[in-house]
Amino acid sequence: MLRGFPRRSVVHVSLLLGARLLLGGLGFVPISCLSLALIGVVPLYVSAPLLVLPATMLALALGLALPGLGRQALGGLVAGMGATLVYDLLRLIFVLTGIWSDFIPQIGAMLHASPALPWGYLWRYLYDGGAMGMTFALLPWRDLISGLLYGLAICACLFATLLLAPLSLFPLNLSTIIGALLGHLIYGSTLAWLLQTQSVRLHAWSGKDSTHDRLIHS
Repeated sequence: MLRGFPRRSVVHVSLLLGARLLLGGLGFVPISCLSLALIGVVPLYVSAPLLVLPATMLALALGLALPGLGRQALGGLVAGMGATLVYDLLRLIFVLTGIWSDFIPQIGAMLHASPALPWGYLWRYLYDGGAMGMTFALLPWRDLISGLLYGLAICACLFATLLLAPLSLFPLNLSTIIGALLGHLIYGSTLAWLLQTQSVRLHAWSGKDSTHDRLIHS
């Protein structure tokens, strides 16, 4: 037992930390399945129902069982989707000028979903940008610099996947590399800004956090 802390409190904090780590890890299940599909290990139409759907159900269960943690995760999910929208405003310019093709419908096709375009974009917003936004929201570092580094780390993983993937979403050339780097920097910075904005509004609304909320948001 830690000095000054009852055993029950230590167990409670440990459970919260474990749930936080698990929920954060679940946010990377969808993008990991997409990467494995692109590399040719497991098709996305197989891993989606076998891995992504159960991970979604588990994340929902954790969020409902631990409402404070669930609100934080939901805030990250929404912020991640918003950051993806801002990223896509840049990507749209590349698509309309013919520099970069719209590769998102390919994700819908990999799901064996029809029509491919809306299913591909649903995956992009909910399971790519949204889920990774949820993971970022559960990290202890959520400032602007952390957001930029987070975006760069995701972009590095994307490049590594495309280099290994026989089923590449798009070719790597100077234009697409610059576009992806800029897009992920926009995603990470927007994600951090949206989460900071959420935090300010939450504190303004609630006045001050309870002891339980401080444990959740630390």
